[in-house]
Amino acid sequence: MSWVMIILLLIASYLILVPLLTYLSAKRQIGVKVTSENGEAESRLIYFYTESCPPCKQMTPIIDDLSTQHENISKINVSNDPEAARAYKIRATPTLVLVKDGVIDDILLGAKKTAQIETLLNKIKH
Repeated sequence: MSWVMIILLLIASYLILVPLLTYLSAKRQIGVKVTSENGEAESRLIYFYTESCPPCKQMTPIIDDLSTQHENISKINVSNDPEAARAYKIRATPTLVLVKDGVIDDILLGAKKTAQIETLLNKIKH
C-alpha cells in the first residue's frame, strides 16, 4: 500500500472518529442528575454556544426568540463560563441539553431548527 493511501485512510479515520467520539461522550451524559443554581431539581433546556461558532450564530436568534415564549431556557456561553461546560462535559457547540426533573433527558449536538427545539421543550411542559 502506498504512503498516500495510508495518509488518506488516517485522515478519513480521524474525520469519522472525532465526531463519533464527541457524540458518544455527549450521549453518556443522559441520565446524569444535575441541580440548578438554586439547588433544586428543575426542568429546563440549556443552550451551550460560543460567539465565534458559525452554527451557533445561526441558532442563537432561534433560541432568543423561543426564550421569550419559554422561561425555562438557559443560555451558556462556554467561552465565558468554561466551568459550566466542564460540568456538563460539553465537547462541541452548539449543544442543547434537556434537563427533566433534575436529570439529563436528552442532548442534541449541532445547529437545530425551531421545530426540533420546540419538540424538546414540549417534553418538559407541565
